[in-house]
Amino acid sequence: MTVVRCARAGCGRRLTNPKSVAAGVGPACAKKLAAQAAEVAARFKRDSVRRALGLISQGRVTSIRGTRTFAVVGATGGYVTSSVGCTCPAGKNLRDCYHLVAAKLLTA
Repeated sequence: MTVVRCARAGCGRRLTNPKSVAAGVGPACAKKLAAQAAEVAARFKRDSVRRALGLISQGRVTSIRGTRTFAVVGATGGYVTSSVGCTCPAGKNLRDCYHLVAAKLLTA
C-alpha cells in the first residue's frame, strides 16, 4: 500500500482518511489552505488560483522532502516548482504560473 503524505510544506503527515488522501492534505491543512487561498487570490489571476487548487485537490503536487520545493504534474508535463519559480515554460520566462501559485498556497 502506498503511503500518502500531506502536501503542505512543513506538514508531511501520513494521510489515512479517504477524503484527505483524495485532497492531498489533511483537515487542518485544508483550513489553512482555504484561508491562504483568499489572500493569494488577491495577488494572482482567479483562473491561476482555481487551477492551483485543482492540482492540490487531485494530489498532483508532491512536496520534495526537507525542502519548500514541489514536484508538480501539470497539464503538459512534470515540473519542479517553489514559491519563487517554476521549471515550466511560463516559469522559465519569469511569468507566474498556476504551479507557482500551488507552491505559494502550500508553503503558507
